[in-house]
Amino acid sequence: MASESHRLSILSDDEIEDLYGLPRFTDDDRQLYFDLSSVEKAAAGDIRRTSVAAHLILELGYFKAKRQFFGFELSEVENDLLYIIKTYFPERTIDDIRVPSRPTRGLLQKTVLELFDYRLCGTQERSEIEAKAERFATLSTQPIFILREILQQLSINRVVAPSYSSLQDIVGKAVSGERARITGLLTEALTPEIRKKLTALLEADEQIYTISALRREAKDFSYGELRREVARREFFEPLHEFAATFLSSAGLSQESSRYFASMVSFYTVYKLQRMQRQSLPA
Repeated sequence: MASESHRLSILSDDEIEDLYGLPRFTDDDRQLYFDLSSVEKAAAGDIRRTSVAAHLILELGYFKAKRQFFGFELSEVENDLLYIIKTYFPERTIDDIRVPSRPTRGLLQKTVLELFDYRLCGTQERSEIEAKAERFATLSTQPIFILREILQQLSINRVVAPSYSSLQDIVGKAVSGERARITGLLTEALTPEIRKKLTALLEADEQIYTISALRREAKDFSYGELRREVARREFFEPLHEFAATFLSSAGLSQESSRYFASMVSFYTVYKLQRMQRQSLPA
């Protein structure tokens, strides 16, 4: 998780842009998002410098649209500023607008947060999100599910979503933690007999791996095929009973069970053989 390449890929580029990209307003959008309530007008009216007041209105409109703060150059928001000037400061021109200093931008963002009763995602908020992500992971280890639940909780609690990379780290930690939890439970639950049968699944008999029999359908109803079906059932029945008992005792949700079941089509015999074996009791 330390480097960008090790982070989970959860959203597409378009979805990331939708969440974190600078708003691109149409004329109708500007009329909607830059319309000020009486409280917002009072906050802007208390600011003497036109540049700072205009940027407060800009930040207010962007926050209404995406509940985020953005870094930008004046050229990127020129059309929005022109609308704000024309609407609220008709005696001014775009040449009168300057970029506020970093401390001033911080004060403007604080004002926006107070007006919307929001707060930034600090250390305490992140700890709360991580705890919730762990609970979400017990319902489903699909990263997109956990991310959506986190974003919903942030909205409910009126917290500005942290960066996408931070969310990737939180989701990745939750997924890894849940998998480690399940692995620990499985390690405790495995008996020597079941372990031996699982090992046998990856052993080849005349170049055919036992695990491949799970996908094999009987060709016909001949005596030989029926005998093979009976033998297959006798071999796999203890594994089926163990799996059913384990899934119940581990508290896996139906969604998680379906997700792990879907991995059957992903893990070939070659991949399974190359996986690190857990240290299990003999």
